[in-house]
Amino acid sequence: MVTSPVRDAVAALTLVVLTNGPLFFIERKGLDLPGTWEGPIVRPMIVGTVLLSVLLVVLDSQRVSGRRLFRPNRVLMAAAVGFGAWAALSVLWSVNPEPTLWRGVVYMALPLTAWVLADLSHDRFCRAATVAFGTLVLVSVGLVVFWSSTGLDRNDDWKGIFTNRNGFAPVCAVAFLLGIDRVLQGRRATGVGLLAISGISLLGTGSRTAWIALFVALGGSTLLVWTRRLMSERSGPLVPAAAAVTGALGLFGAVAAVASRWDESTFVQRRTIWDLVGERIADHPIRGSGFEGFWTVPELIGEHELLQRGSAHGSVPEILLGLGVVGLVLWAVVVLAAVAGTLRWAWHQPSARSWFWLALTLFLVVENATESFVLWFSYNWVLLIAAALRSWHRPLRSPALRSEQPSALATS
Repeated sequence: MVTSPVRDAVAALTLVVLTNGPLFFIERKGLDLPGTWEGPIVRPMIVGTVLLSVLLVVLDSQRVSGRRLFRPNRVLMAAAVGFGAWAALSVLWSVNPEPTLWRGVVYMALPLTAWVLADLSHDRFCRAATVAFGTLVLVSVGLVVFWSSTGLDRNDDWKGIFTNRNGFAPVCAVAFLLGIDRVLQGRRATGVGLLAISGISLLGTGSRTAWIALFVALGGSTLLVWTRRLMSERSGPLVPAAAAVTGALGLFGAVAAVASRWDESTFVQRRTIWDLVGERIADHPIRGSGFEGFWTVPELIGEHELLQRGSAHGSVPEILLGLGVVGLVLWAVVVLAAVAGTLRWAWHQPSARSWFWLALTLFLVVENATESFVLWFSYNWVLLIAAALRSWHRPLRSPALRSEQPSALATS
């Protein structure tokens, strides 16, 4: 039986490993190796960490308190595991079966990792996540300050311990959300410190996509929780009407912000990549070309220099490329469930906790629109599964939630 501190430590370790950055840093800077997914550090650490979560599910279903892991929604778990199973099955038609098989098998187990994370109480999850993401941000800032040749990219944007700024920026944004949660939960010193360092780091990355996703997450979640709480305190049509107007203005502002930068290199290059990938998707629209196989074939990515960046820069085209329409449907079940579940949670229980999970989910989903976060055994995919499982576990009645002390902003 595993004690609570060990479970929390496993959660923090899992999140660090699934950001990928430290693994490649050790291989490339520490061991002077090329740093690939099949490298001597990267693959064993990813497989080992996922197996550790599987072990917790198999052998540690009985907690110290006497409560078992909650029973997950069967449809959600089937869709999440089914996505990995379809990825593994795609080895039969993959353009490069060797990487497809082992990555697909690992993806079958990732939902169990998400289950372990989702089962933690809100405070324990956020504590573990704060340790994980906060440490990564601190180490990255240290590299920027004391080893700038490694911490900065060729454009002097901050990338820290990660391979590029687009890997570092989302980590900063998640740390920023965790900082807000820590403040709302009464841990002001930790929260303010995390907000300051993650906010500065996010500015240093120069990432446009992460900022847009963060603004959408903050605006959307705050608007919903604020509106629902006002409606519970006051009656009449003015509150929902004002919320609708505010929401419309916010949506218009987000669209206008993207449109104003539509011709910048970030979006121009993405549109070009999407067009190139679209030609390949048309060859096998139902089954795809094999999970992650396309990016490992030099002849295929050599057709255009932008393809050599290793991803479609968007989870939807990425899934259609590798797993076709079948894979996209399985992925969409989980993602839509996460969005619908956290919206439902925030509407029925407008609190600091439901706000955090809604904001986190919205951020992860928007990031998926411009980055292939369905790949790379990413924390993004795992956290989306965790959000879906947690939010559809009837959080108002969950023993884990009942055991928590309500925050100052909670309504129950």
